[in-house]
Amino acid sequence: MTHLSVSCGEYDERQKENRDDAIRMIKKEEKKRDKICSTFLQKVEDPRKSESWEYPDVISVHSSAISSLTGGVYPSHSVMRNHQIDDWELRRCRNVDSSKVSDTEYNLHTPKLSNATSTEISSKESSGNCLVKNRRSDSMLTLKPARGTSAERDIFSRSKPSNYRLSMRWGALGVITAIIIIASVLVASNKGSKKLNHDELEQERKGVEQVKLTPREQALMKIFRTVSTDGLEKKDTPQYQAKEWIFDSDQLKLTALETIGDERIIQRYVLAVFYYSTNGPESWKSNNWLEGDECSNLCWTGINCNDDNIVQAISFDNAGLQGTLPNEIGSLTMMENLIIKNHPLLVGNISSGIGKLKLLVQLGLYNNGLTGGIPVELYLATNLRYINLQNNHLEGKLAVTIEQMRNLEKLILFNNRFNGRIPVKQFARTKIRFLGLSNNDFSGSLPNQISNLPRLKYFHLKNNKLTGTIPLNIGRLTNMISLNFDNNNFRGSIPNKIGNMNQLIFLSLHGNILTGSIPFEFASTENLRMLNLGANKLSGEIPSFSPDSNLTHIHLFQNKLQGTLPLSLSHLKKLEVLFLSSNRLHGKIESILSDLKDTLQGLYLSDNKFTGLLPNQLCGMVNLKALFLDKNDFYGPLPECIGSLSNIRQLFLFSNELSGTVPESLGALRKLSQLGLENNKLQGQVPDYICSNDALAEVW
Repeated sequence: MTHLSVSCGEYDERQKENRDDAIRMIKKEEKKRDKICSTFLQKVEDPRKSESWEYPDVISVHSSAISSLTGGVYPSHSVMRNHQIDDWELRRCRNVDSSKVSDTEYNLHTPKLSNATSTEISSKESSGNCLVKNRRSDSMLTLKPARGTSAERDIFSRSKPSNYRLSMRWGALGVITAIIIIASVLVASNKGSKKLNHDELEQERKGVEQVKLTPREQALMKIFRTVSTDGLEKKDTPQYQAKEWIFDSDQLKLTALETIGDERIIQRYVLAVFYYSTNGPESWKSNNWLEGDECSNLCWTGINCNDDNIVQAISFDNAGLQGTLPNEIGSLTMMENLIIKNHPLLVGNISSGIGKLKLLVQLGLYNNGLTGGIPVELYLATNLRYINLQNNHLEGKLAVTIEQMRNLEKLILFNNRFNGRIPVKQFARTKIRFLGLSNNDFSGSLPNQISNLPRLKYFHLKNNKLTGTIPLNIGRLTNMISLNFDNNNFRGSIPNKIGNMNQLIFLSLHGNILTGSIPFEFASTENLRMLNLGANKLSGEIPSFSPDSNLTHIHLFQNKLQGTLPLSLSHLKKLEVLFLSSNRLHGKIESILSDLKDTLQGLYLSDNKFTGLLPNQLCGMVNLKALFLDKNDFYGPLPECIGSLSNIRQLFLFSNELSGTVPESLGALRKLSQLGLENNKLQGQVPDYICSNDALAEVW
């Protein structure tokens, strides 16, 4: 048995046509063979006419067979071979009439396709079958010659010389070997061709351009690839659009020549990528981008260049930018300022390329829609002094590598979703002066190393999840101006060393779980303007304030403070708001009012135990906008002069022991929007002219 197996290409629709061609060719070859057989039989019947028998047998290797071996890329071939007649040929010549051979006799089958990918050609001498089988399609072409009688086989085998049989077999082996070599070469070539075609189709499917570039474009592409790692060949990307603009539409028609320099080409390309990445053609407000020279007398909108026509700053405020910030922006290596603010549709991550801007001093990407975390590459921009990322959707932890930013002075991250511990130890290696971390999810406690930030002036941690106690040595931060720890979970007492912060203007510890008394040192801090200790569990009395105090706001509400109002409050000549509601204070209030009539705008004394008549001194507080005296023990009539509070907006007197009638002078309060009089002993009704006040929205 002789067996040949070679790999073949994928099945295609030409296979059926090839099988039909094979049948027609086989019938044609049978007719040729019959003609030869007639001559051959004459020689067999009269051996004297010839001592040996040879005839040329033309074996047509049709294109379908070669296609099965080579994947359908090779034309029809014929292989000529000479061989001696064996007993099979004798039987065939005597018993087969080619005119009677049908498609059924050739036994052409086409079963269901399979996944196999090779063709087998096997010649079975024992049965006289010639089988052509395609493994991938399982198509069979079986030639079944008629069987001869045993006597005929014996006669022929005795008549045929053995050396001719050997010659025939060696010839057949040579033909098969040649077919194997040719088929292998063609299969390999076809595979490479098909792989190439497949790659081209795949690139086309992905939108990758297949255009031959000019020498100028090739030189420019080489420069672009130093900036962009991908996107240059894929249509509809900002990189592709920027490339096409420089190739075809750029008025400057830049060429990669030594006289121009790669830096200029890179700058122009990066700006174009930025323009397309932030949807410049569609959403930007009026601008002149992609027109003329970016650094000419009419610089492109939002750009500032130096004398060498190198971009040093990009600044956009509510200019309609949408999309994302490209990484290519990191190739503007001379950039010092990058400010892009108030663009809620500017989304995606912060570009990691910004970390390459070694000269960058200011980075402001606030009031946008950015997501993700701070890229670690950003910490490599060690010249940064100002970072403002507030009002985005950023998250993640602050990396300890922030200590590399030795020049960092301001870090503003308000209103994001940052979490984890605050790297105080690492901040100590910077020049941090302003640390704004409010409205995030920072947790853990403040370590004692906080005292190692001597330059710190603004420290805002409002609305986080911080715990523990306020470090006792925080008072060493003598340059502190504003300290805001509102709405955390700090416990324990307020360190009295905070009184050593002589520069402190704003102190707010509202909404924690602080206990103990208010340090008397606060009362002697001359520069303090705002003191907010509300919504804690502080106890004791309100300390006496220095007459030199500059306090404008005192918020001590929702604590457990006791005692009376200290007379020193009347010495606070700049006091605008006194908020003492929801404590356990008692006594009368008139003693503090006379000296505050010119400055006080808000007096909140609700939910205490104050008593007495409503003092007439209230009528002289012409700047008062809010008066909350509800839920106390005041009694007596409402002063008629109360109508002189011309700027009053909110007047809450409910839940007291007030009596008499509602004075008509209330009708003169034209700015009054809320009036609360219920749960008293007042008689009569509120006059209609009071309720007809257009500004009055609520009355109870």
